[in-house]
This record gives sequence, structure tokens and C-alpha cells, in this order.
Amino acid sequence: MTVKAPASGGASGSPRRITISTVMESTDCGTDVEAETPPAGRGADVTDQAARQGRKHS
Repeated sequence: MTVKAPASGGASGSPRRITISTVMESTDCGTDVEAETPPAGRGADVTDQAARQGRKHS
């Protein structure tokens, strides 16, 4: 997943680019499931949080 961080007012004024790696383990492949979208307020936009973490590690 690639997240574009907001410009931080640097000399170039262009957004920084960070890359986040996610490891997922899949089991029971092929099993039918019924999934629903979570209700409003149960999801979160973590774009800003991911961008802050990326800056800490760069």
C-alpha cells in the first residue's frame, strides 16, 4: 500500500511518499462468508497516522 502524506512545507513543497507493508494470513480459502460494511463510526481513516509513522522511520 502506498500512502501520500500531506506536504510538510519542505523546500520542494511536494508530498512525501511512504510505503507500508502488511502481512495477512489467509485460512479457509474457498469458504463462503457473508461480510457487511461496518456501521459509520466503526471504521477509521489512518492515512495521517501512517504518514506520521513513516516519517519516524525514514
